[in-house]
Amino acid sequence: MRAFFLGLIALSTLSASLGGQSTMPHHPLDALTTQEYWTIHDVLEQSGHLTDKTLFSSVLLHEPVKDQVLAWKPGDAIPREADVILEDGGKTIEARVDITARKLEFWKPVPGMQAPITESELDTMNDIVKKDPRVIAALKRHRVTDLSGVRCEPIPITWMIFPEQTNGRIGFGDCTDSHGVYHPWGRAIEGVYILADLTSEKVLKVVDNEPVPMSQSDINYEEGAATARPGTKPLLVTQPLGPGYTIDKGEVMWQNWRFRFRLDPRVGPVVNLVRYQDGDRLRSVMYEGSLSEMYVPYMDPDEGWNSRAFVDAGEFLLGGLIKPVGPDDCPPHAQYFTGLAPSDAGAPVFKPQLACLFERPGDGPAWRHLEGDVISGRPSRELVLRTAAVAGNYDYMLDWVFQQDGTIRVAVGATGIVETKGVKEQTVAMGDGPGKLEHGTLVAPNLLAVNHDHYFSYRLDLDVDGPSNSFMVDRLVQEPLSGHTRKTIWAAQSSIAHTEKEGILDLDLRNPSMWHFINPSQHDARGYPTGWEIMPGATAVSNISNDDPAQRVGAFSGHQMWVTPYKPDERYAAGTYVTNNEGLRGLPEWTKANRSIENTDIVGWYTLGFHHVVRVEDWPVMPTLWHDFLIRPVNFFDQNPTLTLPHEP
Repeated sequence: MRAFFLGLIALSTLSASLGGQSTMPHHPLDALTTQEYWTIHDVLEQSGHLTDKTLFSSVLLHEPVKDQVLAWKPGDAIPREADVILEDGGKTIEARVDITARKLEFWKPVPGMQAPITESELDTMNDIVKKDPRVIAALKRHRVTDLSGVRCEPIPITWMIFPEQTNGRIGFGDCTDSHGVYHPWGRAIEGVYILADLTSEKVLKVVDNEPVPMSQSDINYEEGAATARPGTKPLLVTQPLGPGYTIDKGEVMWQNWRFRFRLDPRVGPVVNLVRYQDGDRLRSVMYEGSLSEMYVPYMDPDEGWNSRAFVDAGEFLLGGLIKPVGPDDCPPHAQYFTGLAPSDAGAPVFKPQLACLFERPGDGPAWRHLEGDVISGRPSRELVLRTAAVAGNYDYMLDWVFQQDGTIRVAVGATGIVETKGVKEQTVAMGDGPGKLEHGTLVAPNLLAVNHDHYFSYRLDLDVDGPSNSFMVDRLVQEPLSGHTRKTIWAAQSSIAHTEKEGILDLDLRNPSMWHFINPSQHDARGYPTGWEIMPGATAVSNISNDDPAQRVGAFSGHQMWVTPYKPDERYAAGTYVTNNEGLRGLPEWTKANRSIENTDIVGWYTLGFHHVVRVEDWPVMPTLWHDFLIRPVNFFDQNPTLTLPHEP
């Protein structure tokens, strides 16, 4: 399963050039500081509610409502609150702390909901499982007697599959053996599965299927030779005069862009107050953008595998979803930023190098044209904010790329290690051909990498020239012609989505459409409403049936676009609590009301996804596979904003 060998990161000596976690907030949307974490901890400790079993599952900034943030000015008091989710003996509790007033605003049990898993629970259950006589006997039957390298993790299940889940915090998982290697991926002890109650800390059931040989393939990619290919020469990007951006009290200023960001333990980078300097006007583009949720269902029917459908951001934010980036992730001239995440005891844990920021040349000209023998054009550059989310075996590079023409490219690079199961086969059987149902790819002898999907929901609170926006769909419709050589052409037909149901859209190559967030009260020089478009890249839609219990939990993956009215408590596409539920929370639940989304404050939710039929080349570590989408201006400017760029990037 998902072995999380996470520990507290020791404080290390960092280069003076690294960007740091501020010791005090400069803005209402800034990340929680060290002192604020301790204030939250102390307020809860002094409340008398905590017990020796209380675990802090989540500590997040509670954002002030948008009107309050937009009205705030430097010098004003900074409102600061935190939302805390705690796990206490099988009970889930919500608390809110007014940090400024050092006051507990409420302490509220949440019946029927389960807090995200904590590292303490995983460590405790590993020790308990490995002492259970039934587990020891099963491992022995699978020829594993040295348990020093064995890790057993019954983890909470996203959806309802076992009857025991009705009344308990239930985990189900397997064991891995890292003996002789650096990590356990590819070393699952296949056929041994454990059902456990995480509250009573008891093993409920041990499944011991027929043993299969454990793969002995080389998985120590860490020892791979770093050898230059023939013809390799230095490839350098240097900035001898320093970066082309500045950061003032948390606000990044680059070219005509202005924005802030914080590093959130649950969803990673949260980009907010994105604005563009257009002449003498500083114009609003996006109030806030962030990842909202991830959904990764596996496609294997076997016992021990058919329960694997992970909702990672809401379920596995152990020590913070994003993990450090390093010199192989970011160029030498990048600036790094530290962050904080809570320990299971609610104390702040310092996290170095959680993000990097850097400029790079664009992958082509900003524009060009050849007329006669004269080439006219301009080179381009872009600004990249990069983080790395890690969910067990998978790593995801998360990029927010700001471009000079006003486009924001949002990209996900999937890498890390594909999840595998032990099998009897050492090679593909001769005669296996087209028509056979395949659930994975044999990547090494006795090792099958299981097919699966990845879906990422992005919450995009676009405020085009202000909060009052509408969602306009430009459909490219076929127009028949008579009396012409041509029989048909296509034309763009615009319509405004009045309600949420009209804002739920799917990509359809046969019936294409463009998705615009417009300000109906603001117009460009030609009379068009100013707007920004969500332009999909290569993506996927879930082809699991809607009544599948796993799909009900990750139901946001059934559509590429959702649009809802802004509500400050609607932040996560699958809901706040994703463990042990019957599904259809979050977007499916909210949009039942079919609320108005016309000429009001609206939020777009874009689903980026891809199906992963694993290749042999994806093992033992996967080459980074990128997927993206664009947020780009449409009739926002009066002409090409890169027209007057310099001839040097």
